[in-house]
Amino acid sequence: MANKLSRRDFLRLAASSSAAAGIALVGVQPIAAQGDGVEFSLAMVDWSDPVQTAFEEVILPRFAEENPGSSVTVNWTNWGRYNEEMTTAFASGVTPDVFQGGAVWAPQMARRNWAVPLNDFINADAEWDWDDFPAGLQADVTIRGDIVAVPYRQDLRTLWYNKEMLADAGIDAAPTTWDEFLTAAQATTVRGDGGFDVEGYHFSDASGNWQRDWQPFLMWVHMTDGQFLSDDLTSCALDQPEALEALEWLVALVHEHEVTSYPGLDPQGDLNVLAGRNAAMQLSSADMERVINLYAPDEAETIYPALPLTGNVQATHSWVNKFFISSQTPDATASWGLLRFMTRKDMLEVYSASNNNTPPRLSLIEADYMSEKHKVVLESAVYARTFPQHHNLIALFRPIAAELEQALSGNKAAADALVDATAAINEILEDD
Repeated sequence: MANKLSRRDFLRLAASSSAAAGIALVGVQPIAAQGDGVEFSLAMVDWSDPVQTAFEEVILPRFAEENPGSSVTVNWTNWGRYNEEMTTAFASGVTPDVFQGGAVWAPQMARRNWAVPLNDFINADAEWDWDDFPAGLQADVTIRGDIVAVPYRQDLRTLWYNKEMLADAGIDAAPTTWDEFLTAAQATTVRGDGGFDVEGYHFSDASGNWQRDWQPFLMWVHMTDGQFLSDDLTSCALDQPEALEALEWLVALVHEHEVTSYPGLDPQGDLNVLAGRNAAMQLSSADMERVINLYAPDEAETIYPALPLTGNVQATHSWVNKFFISSQTPDATASWGLLRFMTRKDMLEVYSASNNNTPPRLSLIEADYMSEKHKVVLESAVYARTFPQHHNLIALFRPIAAELEQALSGNKAAADALVDATAAINEILEDD
C-alpha cells in the first residue's frame, strides 16, 4: 500500500508550504526594473466569464501595478479551435509569449520544442516555491528532466457519496477500501421492473464521448498500482495483472454484483446522477459541489467527498492544465516573470476562486474560497497520478476505449479485451 497521510499531516504539510509561498506575496522585482516595459501576449483557453472578469479586474491590473510600463494582451479562445490556432501560430512564427495547455499537452510541447524549459528559472527562484506543487503535478510537466510548464489548475477525481443513502442502508462511514465500497454499493442499489432505480455506484453516463469509460477505468487501474504504458513509454502495460484486476472488478460490478448499469444512467439535464439521487456513489471532481449547490441545494448536507479508495494502493487521477512559455518568445526571462506572477499563490487564489477550480498549490487548501468539501478534494492530490509522458496519448487512448465497451457490455472477456487493446496500442507505438 502507498503511504497514507492523515488529515493532520496533510494540513501540516500545507501550512509549511504556505509559510514559504507567503514570501511571494510581496511581489517580484518589476520586469521593467532594468529597462523599458515589456508588451506580453497571453493565450487563454481554459476560462469562463468569471475567469475573464478576474483577469480584467484583478490579475492584469495587479501585474501592471507591480510592473510599470509593461502590459499583457490576452487572446481569449476555446478548446474547439485552440490546437489549430497554436499550430498555425508556431508555423508562422508569431506565438503568444505565454499560453495555456491541457492535460496531455506537456509531452507534445516538449517533442515539438514549442516550450521553454523552466528548470533554471525555478531552481533560482526559491521564494516562488515549486515544492508547494504536489509531486504528481510536478511529474506531469517534467519531460525527460525538463520542466516545460507550470500547472495552474487540476481536475482531481475522488469518491463522492450520499451520506444519507449510505446511512439508511446501515453504512455509517464512507468506504475506504474496495471491499467496503462493494458492501456500500450492494446495500444502496435499488432495482425496479425497468432496471435500476438507484445505482449503488455510477460508473459512467450512457451518453458522452468515447472517453466516458476510459477516464473512470484509469482511476481503478491506478488503485491496483497498474500502468497504462511502461516506464520507458515504449509498450502498453494494460495486459498486465494489475490492469486486468481493475477491469475484471468493473465487469463484476456490472454483471455479477449488479450495482451499476452499463451503459449507465444518464443525468437529468444539469442534474447529474448522484445529485439526482439515482446513485449513491460516484468518482467525480470538485465540480460536484457546484452542481449540487446550483441544481440540488437540498442535497448539500448529504453529498460529500472522501479520500481516494485503497485497492493495492491508495490512488486516484488528476487532469492537469498548465501554462507554457513559447520557445519563440523574444525574452524568455521576462516571460518567466509573467508566468511566475500568474502562478504565484495570491494570483492562483484569485484565478481558482473565480471559477471554483481545484488549485495546483497545496497551501491553497486554506484559501478563503475553499469549502470543507473542496479541501478534501485537494487533500487527494498527494495520492494523484497523471498521464504517462507520451506525445501521442489521444491516439493511444482510442483502442482501449473501444475494448472497454466490449468488455463492460459482456461481449468480450476482460483479459481478451486488454490483450487486444494492448496489441493495437503497441502497433501505434511501433509506427510512431
